[in-house]
Amino acid sequence: MSVGEKINEPRYPSFKGIMAAKKKPVTTLSLADVGVDPGEVGLANALATVTSSQPKPPKSAGEKIEDEGDGGARIAAFLVSQKLI
Repeated sequence: MSVGEKINEPRYPSFKGIMAAKKKPVTTLSLADVGVDPGEVGLANALATVTSSQPKPPKSAGEKIEDEGDGGARIAAFLVSQKLI
């Protein structure tokens, strides 16, 4: 198999494909159906553990800069203070 020139171009589903997918049946399989031992799965055998979580902090209001001839310098100073440049 070779990598083509369109490797980085996303493939978007067509409307026809979306509508056809809605009509496809969804099959639910149990652990016994797929041959997995119940002792091998679940929270006790997870490889990762979440120790804590918190909601994303709300966005603060931005700062508007009116350009009075020094707007570029003020924006550059802001970016330097945020260690972005």
